Amino acid sequence: MLTIGIAKEILQRVGFPEQNCTDTTAICVIALQDRKPRQGLILGHQCLAEGARITDILEFARNDLGKNYAENTRETVRKHSLKYLIDFGLVHVNKDDPTRPVNSGNTNYTLVEEFDGLLKTYDDPSLFSNKIQGFVNEATINRKKYLESLENHKVQIEVPFKSHPLLLLSPGDHNIIEKLIVDELFIEEGRRTYLVYLGDTRNKKKYIDEELVERIRISVDEHAKLPDVIGFDESNNEVMIFEAVASSGPVDFLRKKELEVLFARCPYSLRMSTVFLKRSVFQKFSNNIAPGTSAYIAETKMKAVYETF
Repeated sequence: MLTIGIAKEILQRVGFPEQNCTDTTAICVIALQDRKPRQGLILGHQCLAEGARITDILEFARNDLGKNYAENTRETVRKHSLKYLIDFGLVHVNKDDPTRPVNSGNTNYTLVEEFDGLLKTYDDPSLFSNKIQGFVNEATINRKKYLESLENHKVQIEVPFKSHPLLLLSPGDHNIIEKLIVDELFIEEGRRTYLVYLGDTRNKKKYIDEELVERIRISVDEHAKLPDVIGFDESNNEVMIFEAVASSGPVDFLRKKELEVLFARCPYSLRMSTVFLKRSVFQKFSNNIAPGTSAYIAETKMKAVYETF
């Protein structure tokens, strides 16, 4: 059986987003590879590898790995681990019945065959080395396909830590970046970030949390030149400010000054970032990015490519 450390190492080597390479994500991978006969699974399933529910994964973590996860962590496991494994092309959901509603009690997860095959070769360094390069290339292709699949459909964003309907944004590159900011950067380095404000290219004030707006003391009136996404990182008492750039508009020196004025009354520290959809756009503006800010590229994996903090 893989260890948590080895599972995380493999995820990192295949290019899985670093901020999502958590112990919990590694445990999901280990559980879904497990072929030990077990009781209490979905009818007809003999082992976790044939399809495990989140409850089954948590039970495995407790009984086999000594990790005492509470049942109320199921939604965290789904949103912060399994969702990204699925989006990255490493895990299937309801492979046994694709028509099953995702909120069904029998919703289950299995490893994608190619990823499962890669994991099985880890003990053979030569074979693993040969397999992983091809797998990394395929994962890069899958990432681009995932982004392309969003382009022609309404962009859906789940507001973190809120019992709130999905936000439906109009199609387009700009809103795809906003989705990735909330889905991936809000939990970067174990952050617990709440969504304060998010605009849509067709609706400037798509989402506003009035309570948090008051807490961080900013104005969201019609005259305010707001950034594209604002989050509040409760774990670090930090306001996270993002500009989403599909073609123009990074946090350059002038924009940084504008944001500092806009957030002048804010009692918390500010972390400003620009997120580019494509590397080519980043290269176009890379010399203009303001010192003291970060930059990310959505086209690859969401990892800082420019950071001067």
